[in-house]
Amino acid sequence: MSKHKRKVAVKNDGCGKNDWKREIKESQNYICPVCGKVGTNSSMDIHHMRPKCKNGSNSKENCVAWHKTCHRDYHQKYGTKISDRFGNPI
Repeated sequence: MSKHKRKVAVKNDGCGKNDWKREIKESQNYICPVCGKVGTNSSMDIHHMRPKCKNGSNSKENCVAWHKTCHRDYHQKYGTKISDRFGNPI
């Protein structure tokens, strides 16, 4: 028997590891809670309210979808501070 596991090719059917991100965006109707504007799947990022570097998880309770510019601006201003869903540092 071989010690190595064989990789099995799986057809990409559009479902996959980023589905949880889309679910969060859809649950917010693609509305950014920071600026209140409607976005698209590609114009929004997932923000971890408790950052992963501070033991945050990818749970729906810890993640929120923000416009990419809102997300960038928050991290430029506050770094990895814990936030609420509206972009207020805690």
